[in-house]
Amino acid sequence: MTTTNNPKVEEIQRRVRISYNELNQFLDGPAAQIDPARVYQSPGAEEWTLMENLAHIAEFLPYWSDQIASLAAHPGQSFGRDQKHEGRLRAIAEHASDSMAQARATLSEGYEHLDQVLGQLHDSDLEVTGQHSKLGEHDVAWFIDEFIVRHLANHILQMKSCL
Repeated sequence: MTTTNNPKVEEIQRRVRISYNELNQFLDGPAAQIDPARVYQSPGAEEWTLMENLAHIAEFLPYWSDQIASLAAHPGQSFGRDQKHEGRLRAIAEHASDSMAQARATLSEGYEHLDQVLGQLHDSDLEVTGQHSKLGEHDVAWFIDEFIVRHLANHILQMKSCL
């Protein structure tokens, strides 16, 4: 890793990479050991299947990456969506029956896009604020932590509980 003048951004990239590596370790380990049909079975009422979780992660990585880039470029703008957002729901429905290989390819593309967006940020961009549609005014650093770092970690926990 090259040293830049953006140690806060580098720390965020490191945290995202750790979570992404944890996701891949889960997919290579416990998820690879189960009956493939279980990937598509709901673990319980109103709970997502393992593949629905993967479809959601594959969708939100590029979505939130683009939101971050846009907010950093246009301070003060509105950002965000709710859980009933059409694109979010459509992506989950359209990819809920993908193969594991398809899901992994899409996840990889989403992660690479996110890493590229984060790599273009400067520490000063993390202080730019915008207006979230439901949660009010927050800065880019909060936005990344809430909608990418924590969001990814929570879905990894959900998938582990599916098994």
